[in-house]
Amino acid sequence: MVNIKYELAGKIAAHVPEMDADGIAGWLEVPPNRELGDLSLPCFRLSKRLRKPPQQIADELKEKLRDELIERIDSVSGYLNITLNQSVLASRLIPAIIQQGEQYGAQDLGRGRTVVFDYSSPNIAKPFHIAHLRSTVIGNALVQIFNFLGYRTVGINHLGDWGTQFGKLIVAYRRWGSREEIERLGIDKLLLPDHAAQWPETHRPGSARESIGNV
Repeated sequence: MVNIKYELAGKIAAHVPEMDADGIAGWLEVPPNRELGDLSLPCFRLSKRLRKPPQQIADELKEKLRDELIERIDSVSGYLNITLNQSVLASRLIPAIIQQGEQYGAQDLGRGRTVVFDYSSPNIAKPFHIAHLRSTVIGNALVQIFNFLGYRTVGINHLGDWGTQFGKLIVAYRRWGSREEIERLGIDKLLLPDHAAQWPETHRPGSARESIGNV
């Protein structure tokens, strides 16, 4: 779609004095409503340069643009709305997709640049939950996209959160833990409500909270 957009921008620029394809391509946008077309040019951007009302500019460009790539052109409220010829578009895209395979659409926008992504970085003293999965999946999706665009990507999943939660787990294990149950159920056993009555004790002086410092 990027090449088609640039090609169309060149055809429009041919009818606009002192404008090139790069300038027009930067102004072409996708209409908010699909029924308005595939691409739209806000002609008010050209009004000062051409010294004409936006609607007049849109009307004139509508009459001048003729190309097999264009199926329909509408000038509405100063916008030039363009609907592409889907048959012509398909005849160009499908062979390119077949030829390039999985690399179709890849670009080198990020050549020489590095992007770092911080994944869920879970606290390994606590069970995993849906938020860890969400941020990891989103992070991986972004890595794949940026790789496709030519960036060098670095994914980080920091597992170095060695806080007081480990001391609490060790104290809980020593006071109420069962090796057999811990080996069978893992860390979840220390977080289950089995010891709900005992846990508040850790918040009183001289109790498990102070014991953490002796671990």
